[in-house]
Amino acid sequence: MITLQEKEAQDIVSEYEGRQVSITALLEVGNAGFSYTPSTKIYDVTLVESSAHYLLLTSPLNPRDQDPTPGDSSSTVPLPVLSDLLSKIASSTDIPVPKPVAQAISGTEGRWNFGWLLLLVPETAQSSVSSLASLRPTLSARQLARVELRLGTYLRALHGITNESFGRPLPPSPPKLATALSPLVFGGGGDTEEDWSRYSWQDTFVLLLEELLFELTADGDSAPPDLHKELGIDVEELRRYLSRAIGAFLFDDVEAPGLIWVTGNDANVLVSLSLSKSADIKNQGDEPEAEADIAYLLPTFSHALWGDPLMEAWFMSPGPSRAVTEGYFGEEGGRLIVFPRQKTKRVWYTVYLALLVLAEGRRGCTAGAGDTDDQGSGEDNRSKVEWARDILPKCVATLKDAPCY
Repeated sequence: MITLQEKEAQDIVSEYEGRQVSITALLEVGNAGFSYTPSTKIYDVTLVESSAHYLLLTSPLNPRDQDPTPGDSSSTVPLPVLSDLLSKIASSTDIPVPKPVAQAISGTEGRWNFGWLLLLVPETAQSSVSSLASLRPTLSARQLARVELRLGTYLRALHGITNESFGRPLPPSPPKLATALSPLVFGGGGDTEEDWSRYSWQDTFVLLLEELLFELTADGDSAPPDLHKELGIDVEELRRYLSRAIGAFLFDDVEAPGLIWVTGNDANVLVSLSLSKSADIKNQGDEPEAEADIAYLLPTFSHALWGDPLMEAWFMSPGPSRAVTEGYFGEEGGRLIVFPRQKTKRVWYTVYLALLVLAEGRRGCTAGAGDTDDQGSGEDNRSKVEWARDILPKCVATLKDAPCY
């Protein structure tokens, strides 16, 4: 795995700023929780005598970064596509995400032995922020409700960004000009055949799930976990449950492919605390209570999909908090799950998330990053793997008699 050096970060930021800058702190942000992936690292860059605040993402040089393969389950969202997603979020919503300002994916003719993406943190972000995961136990009910209400509105705005097809985000295809020898064929054609399965969420989700099952059960791969021996899961039985869901068109009620974070969690939400301007807001000690708000979201969209909003990790059982739900639906009100079949669908999404966590944990071990502990992230990642190993058999048992109609 690549470890960014301060001199390298300084050169990258100096090139963008057009002047020589000095870095006071270069900290690796804990690559933690459901969003963990060994292929991408995030660094927080603080400059001397500058109000600018940057995040720097690094990723190993890899052919998939230039041309991601839709059928490769190990493909996370590559940096160029992540840059495009963040730009879309920033330009079309008020979600506070870091803005892409510079990138070098190919190594710039040997100058770098890694790809990188430089992001500018929103100006409204306070200089001192902490993750919601670390602050949650200390926030008052009022502070937490405000943060979760805001989170709900941001999730709704994120899901409002739509695409023509489902699946992993891919780089836009360059337009092809029609010629006498290569006539324009509407609906696909030319050198590449149109993948019509991407226009069905059911087809897309089943393929994504099968890719993970194949990766975790591939012959000759001795890395843990063994789904059958260790977790007691009969994969063929699980596939029979999936066939039943497919026959009932369980996943075919999704019409618009929305942008889904999938793995977003408390560790990815940065919260600022500032003294409230309202003097009449007091806590039990008769001291002004700090105002809590979301400063920005970490750019941990490596597992993002165009798909069903119900797939968000925040929406898994027992469901989002009341404040998140109110923020998500606004004054119109509403519920995420109305019918029993939707509850069954949500169980399948939890199965997908658990398999993804196990797969990333295995990839981390293969890359030699499974036992590292960056700012506590190693312990958190191990706890998520333990969560996945615990929840997966429970989900499979639930699916045995789960209604699909």
